[in-house]
Amino acid sequence: MAIRVSERCHMTRPEVLQIVDPHLHLWQLSAGQYHWLQSANPPAWPDKALLQHDYSVAKLELKPPFKLAALVHIEAGFDNSAPERELAWIAGQQIACPHRAVAFLDCSLPIAQIQQNLQALLPYQPAGVRHIFEGDDECWLHAPQLLNIAPRLAQHKLVLEVQCSLASSKNVARIQQLAQQFPDLTLVLNHAGLARPEHFHLWQQAIQMLAPLPNVAMKLSGWEMLNAGRYSTADPAWQQQVFAAVLSEWPVERLMLASNYPLCLWQGSYQQLWRRYYQLLTKLGLGSAGWQQLSAGTARACYRLTEE
Repeated sequence: MAIRVSERCHMTRPEVLQIVDPHLHLWQLSAGQYHWLQSANPPAWPDKALLQHDYSVAKLELKPPFKLAALVHIEAGFDNSAPERELAWIAGQQIACPHRAVAFLDCSLPIAQIQQNLQALLPYQPAGVRHIFEGDDECWLHAPQLLNIAPRLAQHKLVLEVQCSLASSKNVARIQQLAQQFPDLTLVLNHAGLARPEHFHLWQQAIQMLAPLPNVAMKLSGWEMLNAGRYSTADPAWQQQVFAAVLSEWPVERLMLASNYPLCLWQGSYQQLWRRYYQLLTKLGLGSAGWQQLSAGTARACYRLTEE
């Protein structure tokens, strides 16, 4: 991995390692619908039992030297027919640290309905919107209505979360098109572009193609999705391989570490996840400034989070 000269020194551990987690999910099962969390509904993960509980900020436990300084709640299917309800629910939670929320925006709808839904979100000042472009829904990444809604998102300074596989050259071309056609729109690739060992070469080619685009950022997370369920185990060697590859192509100012909490709990505690990130990046030679950019700085800038 090629690290800039300023990052070659070994990290001197500061008293506090700030964490701004830009991808976690909070939910209260009795308040929302959460169809995807019900055992009979897809996704057909081997075990959803761990997820079928309430997850509040109070359960986010970090011990020194880590400190949760801010967070971004990503939509969790509270009510996909009226996504503003999830924003209203988040607004009613007692979250002491600075926080923002990303709302669901159904990009499969006619443009008039998408615009109406977006308008209903705006009073809650979301940080961005997301439609998961995976599986059967991948086609909506390429639908014409996305080109119509993109300038509206840019106008309101809303991030567009892009969750799709970078192993698809068609997907990569679409991301390039959106980034170039709408330079004021920030696109954030979820879960390291869904990198998988079996298509690592294609993924590497994709990140090289996307590297020159200044308005495309990436969240490094979602490792547990390779084998979702109770038997998912952490693979530090795989995570380090992804870290090394992306850091050799992208500036740290467009990369951010994230948890995907509570799904990350399949592979251990919240504390263990951040400790593993720290250890892996230290082994790669990333310095203190680089670590804090990945763990807090990029997310803080991307989602316009203030420091306490």
